[in-house]
Amino acid sequence: TQILSTDVSQASSAYKYESLINRNKFYRHVSKGGWPFSTSAHGWPISDCTGEGLKGVAVLLKSKNVQEWIKNGEVRNIDEGRLKDAVNVILTLQNEDGGWATYENNRGFKWYEQLNPSEVFGDIMIDYSYAECSMASLTALSTFHEMHPQFRREEIQHSIKMGQEFFKGIQRPDGSWYGSWACCFCYACWFGIEGLIRSGDSPSSPAIKKCCAFLLSKQRENGGWGEDFTSCYDKDYAVNGMDCYGDEGSGVVNTAWALMALSEGKCDDVDAIRRGVQYLMKRQFPWGDWPQEGISGVFNRACGITYTAYRNVFPIWALGRCYETYGDILDEKSDD
Repeated sequence: TQILSTDVSQASSAYKYESLINRNKFYRHVSKGGWPFSTSAHGWPISDCTGEGLKGVAVLLKSKNVQEWIKNGEVRNIDEGRLKDAVNVILTLQNEDGGWATYENNRGFKWYEQLNPSEVFGDIMIDYSYAECSMASLTALSTFHEMHPQFRREEIQHSIKMGQEFFKGIQRPDGSWYGSWACCFCYACWFGIEGLIRSGDSPSSPAIKKCCAFLLSKQRENGGWGEDFTSCYDKDYAVNGMDCYGDEGSGVVNTAWALMALSEGKCDDVDAIRRGVQYLMKRQFPWGDWPQEGISGVFNRACGITYTAYRNVFPIWALGRCYETYGDILDEKSDD
């Protein structure tokens, strides 16, 4: 699905618009090597899709099985040039504030929202820098830099440093980050901590410690975490958690996000981690599924969207990360 990266796509009429002359003439951003929100026919690269696509390829290339399949001719290898094209796209999408938006660079001002003609969508007049897009892009650059340390070395290092400062600059006084593409603070805290760690911060840094303290303060009595849609449009943590369609204010997806953040930040409150892990295990059905609860996705501040795979993907991911970080200590009994 990588844009304009195959012989077939480069033989199409669309490829001519990638030339510098045509991109300048039609005000088109570079797209070759990016990943879209859909298939390559979609044509518009998105920063976080490109970042996650690049990281996905990197993970696969580290797999012994994949390397064996490539060696035996069972699967095709990916040309290194395609990965470099993806890096080029990510670098060009970074904004002056150090963050990354979605489809394009920031080309306006916040006050444009006063002219917003929509009665439904919020924060739509320009493409803002987002914690989610910034983490995906920054960590992709970091991952690629480890693989190919000489390619655009200084530019990548400078970009990562700018991304690091961006995260510290948008962190709220209470230690949290605001999430724009899901509900909401638990989600963004995971992106914030992971972005800082991968850009060089230590788990003992004040920013990470402050975020961990924020998340610990939101853990509910049943061991889980929960937010609902009100976090998004109020831009404040939902007082009653996931009050509707949750479990005593908690939800499996929010709990997974909180655990992902805390374990990445090497939170030293192991009992809190243990309680969260036990909550997820308790909520799992005998057949392996987790319950579908309240809306966990959002876009443009006021539009909820249900991603049904979230309820399984993130709990599995969180449990794996917690076990990798804390090991058998999680099996010990709680202090309570």
